Amino acid sequence: MSFSIERYKEESKKVDITGIAWEEVAAHPLSKGDLFCLHYMMDIENHVPLYLSHLLVTRACMDPILTAFLACWNYEELWHGENIGRLLNLYGIEFDTQERIANVRANLGFQNSVSLMSTMAGSWLLKDFSAVYLTIGAINELSTLTGYGALIRKSGHPVLKDLLSRIIKDERKHYAFYFNSAKEWLSGNARAQKIDRWMLDRVWVPVGQGVKKQEEVDALAMYLFDDEQGEEDLLDLDSRIGKLPGLSGIKLMSRALDAARERVRHNPKWAWRMIDNEEWAVKPPKHSSVGELTTRRTPQAEEAVAP
Repeated sequence: MSFSIERYKEESKKVDITGIAWEEVAAHPLSKGDLFCLHYMMDIENHVPLYLSHLLVTRACMDPILTAFLACWNYEELWHGENIGRLLNLYGIEFDTQERIANVRANLGFQNSVSLMSTMAGSWLLKDFSAVYLTIGAINELSTLTGYGALIRKSGHPVLKDLLSRIIKDERKHYAFYFNSAKEWLSGNARAQKIDRWMLDRVWVPVGQGVKKQEEVDALAMYLFDDEQGEEDLLDLDSRIGKLPGLSGIKLMSRALDAARERVRHNPKWAWRMIDNEEWAVKPPKHSSVGELTTRRTPQAEEAVAP
């Protein structure tokens, strides 16, 4: 697996949606589980700029190759969330994209600031801290494209399959960059390997955790991977990450699935109630004003203060 930053910069663009049969979205049913996953995935794709803000306060931001990649990566990820949202809208689920993004970010509150500061401090105290973030980037991208593949299999929705297959192509390129960058940092660097493994074993969480609650993360894992094929997918994912120097035999995603299954065993309603209660997906929530959350002036706010 190789990666050329120059080729990537030249070819980077928003996901090509030419020819997608948008008009047929509503003609094919989506299950409650499908809808749950799509909302989760859309919210996390739209969260990428905040994840980017964490990367840019680490030592990694001094690397011009990494910052060039991140500039393109951030733009490409924007269109993933936009198009998943478009599919949901066309299916009949109404929401204002900007309001939804603002609300998701507002729910992070003080947590995001603390996380940002701790990341910055950790990076500058530990020279090899960036190896951890590059490895996590590889895990997140591989987890994302694996999840999209599982949703294609579960849903059987032809338009969704077409869209996600195109998004997966982007995610594969992103994974290749992070994997190769992490490999370069870790190769021949015993200290970085020890820090990387120690941090992953103790602080790594599945994609979206922190933005989403534990029960929501478990619901996604159970719906997509709680079968023979899903379990094989996660074991393969762990095996691929285990090819990075110092990470042989590591179990992350398969361990997360086991933990989710254990919580469900203790409480059979756990996770599945998030999926079964479809009202959250089809009934527009009470929105807070984007202006209140971001201080951005909105037409409504302007009208309110007009004489």
